[in-house]
Amino acid sequence: MLTGQIGLIPHPHGWVETAIERITRSPVHHVVVAVSENHVVGADPGGAAVHRVSDYPDAVWSHFGLTDQQRTAIVDWAEQHVDTPYSFLDDAAIGIALLSGIPAPRWVQERLSSDRHLQCAQLADAAYLAAGLHLFDDGRLPGAVYPGSFIPIWQQHGWWPGGES
Repeated sequence: MLTGQIGLIPHPHGWVETAIERITRSPVHHVVVAVSENHVVGADPGGAAVHRVSDYPDAVWSHFGLTDQQRTAIVDWAEQHVDTPYSFLDDAAIGIALLSGIPAPRWVQERLSSDRHLQCAQLADAAYLAAGLHLFDDGRLPGAVYPGSFIPIWQQHGWWPGGES
């Protein structure tokens, strides 16, 4: 069942997607959450939006063993955050804090943990946290994620094609 699962989107089609993959040194540039068998929610530059699953034919999907209660919580959270503004400032903060190893000041940490503005990986992470699922047990703050943050989890479960990033 696809509902509630997370899709990682590889193969950039434009310069923005290519830049995301290069800056993050990751083979993915976008993350979506399936809210039904046919629709996903993803944080886009115009705000979080609903798209068709078929818009992402190359998505690499998770296969978490979700309960009905967890699926409902994930879907409800994602749908309630449609139209949430995108956060380019969070992208910059994550780039500086996570990729450079420079510790983020408290106000940046609080901003990254907020759901008043989201980038795509934050949306997926927060939807799972709303269902009581902590995907990142490495001590990072909620929201301190980028698309490539999910790759080690996919590799650990054997979901990543070829088993390598």
